[in-house]
Amino acid sequence: MSPKILLAVVPFFVLACGNKSGDDDSGGAGSGGSSVGSGGSTSLAGGGGTTGGTSTSLAGGGGTTSGGQCASGTLALQSANNYAFTSNITLTPLSIKANEPNLDFDWSGVTTDFLGRKTDPAKDVDSVLLAVLSLTIDQFETHLNNDDFLRPFVPGALQLLTNQTLTKANLEDFGVPTQPENTYKSSPDVQTSVMQYLAPATADSPKILALMPSTGTDPGHGARMIQVLVLDPNSTTTSVTLGPDTVVPAGTNGHTGGTTGPSASVTYDANLHALTPIKIAAGSTDLMVDWNALTMNGLGHDWVSRSIGEITVGHYTQSITELENQFLSLQDIATTMYTGYVPSDDPISLTGLKDDQGNVFQGIDNTGTWILALFCSPMNCSNPAPWFLTVLQTCN
Repeated sequence: MSPKILLAVVPFFVLACGNKSGDDDSGGAGSGGSSVGSGGSTSLAGGGGTTGGTSTSLAGGGGTTSGGQCASGTLALQSANNYAFTSNITLTPLSIKANEPNLDFDWSGVTTDFLGRKTDPAKDVDSVLLAVLSLTIDQFETHLNNDDFLRPFVPGALQLLTNQTLTKANLEDFGVPTQPENTYKSSPDVQTSVMQYLAPATADSPKILALMPSTGTDPGHGARMIQVLVLDPNSTTTSVTLGPDTVVPAGTNGHTGGTTGPSASVTYDANLHALTPIKIAAGSTDLMVDWNALTMNGLGHDWVSRSIGEITVGHYTQSITELENQFLSLQDIATTMYTGYVPSDDPISLTGLKDDQGNVFQGIDNTGTWILALFCSPMNCSNPAPWFLTVLQTCN
């Protein structure tokens, strides 16, 4: 038997999950990352806690701040400060000819991705991944929406590096991830494996393909669009053309927002009112952030130690409701975003945060909305949504 085309790193691009907390509209704000999902898990946003009264942010290694008082020293983050979010992704499959390696893929029409973000199909797509999944379509959706790792269900994949110029290609030009020179055209072993993967599914062996134009070249990360392909011996389709997603108006079908598109659609409900904000002095940077008291993340899952890889503080001009309605674009609409690398679970100082021009974080002010977020490292998590996200407010 020929060697299989194995994916070296396949956390896959999956989407956040968690149930929305209560709908109370009293003070406070928050924001989330640009990832989505659903499932049966419960996300915490202060357990239905309210805002505007006593903040549960802890300062100075255990002192509780209250009223208009300022947190200082170490900000010991609590579940009451965290955000909540629920969403669902729906995939629309396309049947293609089975046992046919001469397949054409065209992503030149992906001018917005499945989150509704503007996308340049040449400059923003560094690679295209074609993954084989030993799943049915329903199973794939369930795993995506449950924030599951898909490594066990990916027996192999091919990847094309676009060099930020290609917007279409033939499957025979795809190579093995991390070995792009080994293509269907150049390697007999690859040919044998590809033909195994292009065989139609059987009752005992489910199988679909997932085509994902992606930002970056790390297989399984940065997907801008997902097209599920079903191998059909009766189909004559050998060309796959991807199109853009459109942002739907807030309130559509009773949801906060979402997108709709020919291959992947998203609905979500964001509640940015129920969390308890953290109050700090304007212009204060002498603060440490400590998340070791957290037992659940904002996606409704157990908090796992040594998982956080990035901390951010962003500024927005939008109102809370506007942030909810533009939730999928929060990473893009910040007027300023300060980021910092997190090497361990030790409390980390905000003084090390910088924006994309190298400017050091100067503290918050009383304009707009300020958001503090913690992101799990991509090497530890399959989900790019923040594990913790809260609002920072100036105090009296």
